Amino acid sequence: MKRYKTLKVFLSLALAFVLCLGSMTTVFAAPGPISGSENAPAQAVITKALQMPDGTVTPAETFTFTFAKKDVDGDSSTGAQGTMPLITSKTVAFTASDTGTTTASVKTVTGDTVSLFDGVTWPHAGVYTYTVTESAGSTAGMTYSQASYDISVYVANGSTSGSLYVEAIGTTIVLKDDGTAGSGKTDPTTSTSVTGTYSAMVFTNSYVYTPTDVDPTANDMLSISKTVTGTYGDKTKYFPFTVTLNKAELVPDTPVYKVYVMEGNSVAAATSANYAGTISTDTHGNYIGVTVGIPITINLKHGQWLSFVGLPVGTTYSVTEAAADGYTPSVSVVENGAAAVATSGSLNTALSVGSPTPVIIGANKNSAAFTNDYRDITPMGIALDNLPFILMIVLAVSALATYIIVKSRKRAYDSER
Repeated sequence: MKRYKTLKVFLSLALAFVLCLGSMTTVFAAPGPISGSENAPAQAVITKALQMPDGTVTPAETFTFTFAKKDVDGDSSTGAQGTMPLITSKTVAFTASDTGTTTASVKTVTGDTVSLFDGVTWPHAGVYTYTVTESAGSTAGMTYSQASYDISVYVANGSTSGSLYVEAIGTTIVLKDDGTAGSGKTDPTTSTSVTGTYSAMVFTNSYVYTPTDVDPTANDMLSISKTVTGTYGDKTKYFPFTVTLNKAELVPDTPVYKVYVMEGNSVAAATSANYAGTISTDTHGNYIGVTVGIPITINLKHGQWLSFVGLPVGTTYSVTEAAADGYTPSVSVVENGAAAVATSGSLNTALSVGSPTPVIIGANKNSAAFTNDYRDITPMGIALDNLPFILMIVLAVSALATYIIVKSRKRAYDSER
C-alpha cells in the first residue's frame, strides 16, 4: 500500500512537471509559430494584396512598410529603444503588367517583401519587438490599409562566443485593414488563405478607378447610340431603351450616375419625349440620374446617343431596345476597346446586350451602337408579285392601240386614192 502511494505521488509530480514545461513552451511559442536554428535562422516576410474590380488595369505603385521600435525584453524606455537596431523599410511594387487572379468579379494582385531581418546586427540576445505599418500614398481611388502588426524577434546566443541568431519570430495583429482593433497571432511566412507561398502578415488595399473627366462630349466609359436606316425609316420616331447599371465590386455605396442625351458631339436639350422622369441640369446641360441596380427607360431617335459619365471601371451594364413594328434591329458592341462584335435581331423583335450576363465596363472605350432598319415598301400599293401580269396587260393594250392606228391610216390612204 505504501509503495502504491509512493508511485502515485511520483506520477503526480511527473504530471505537474510536464504541465509546467508545457506552460513554459506555450509562453515562448505564443508570439508565433515561426522557429529556426543556428544554421537556418527564422525568417519572415510581409505580403501586399491589392484588390480591384475586374477589368481594372493594375496601377503602377510601390508600397512601403516601416518598422517602429517598440521594446526590447519588454522595456520600452528611450534608452532601451536606443539599443535596438534600425530595421530598414521594405517595399512591394506592382505595375500594369500584373494581372493577378480574379474571383467573384474582384481582381487581386499579390506580392511579398524580401526577408525582413536578413543582415541585421543584433547587439545582444533578447526579444526585440517592432510595430509594422504601411505608409499611405496619394493614388486617387486607392484605399490604403490601416493595419498594423507587432512583430517580435527572438535573438538567441549561438554556439560560438559572441554569435547570435534569430531563433523565433512571432507576430500579433494590432489593427485590421479598416483600422479597427485586431486580435490573435498570425504566421509571417506562409498562409493557405493567400495565393501562392506568401506571408499571412498581409496588408490589403482596395483600388477603384473612376475617370476624372466627366465631360459627356469626351467620355468613352459607356455610350449607347441609335441609328435608323431604310428608305421609309422614320427618323423622328423615338425608340425605348431600358438600361440597368450594376455597381462595381469594392464600391462602398449605391451611387447615382449621370447620363446625357447627345446629338452629334453636343448635349441635346433632353425632353419628356426622351424620359418621363426628372431631367436635371448642370454646367454641361440636361442630364438624367441613373441609380445602380434600378432599370431606367430612355427614348432615343435617329442620331441621338447616351453618354454615361463617372462610371468606375468594373461597373456592368445591360440594355434592351424594345420591339418596333416594321423594324429589324442590330447592334455593334465594343467592350474595353476591343474589336466590335455585331449581333443581328429579327423583324418586330426586341434586342438585348448584356443578357443574361451583364457587360463589364473597362478602362477603354465601351459602346453599344443600335441600328433599326425599316422594311421595304412598294409605292402606290402595287404588289411586286403582280408586276409581270400588269406588264402583259400593258403590252396587249399597246399592241391593240398600234393595230387600230395602223388600220385607220390604211383606210384613210385607200379613200384618198
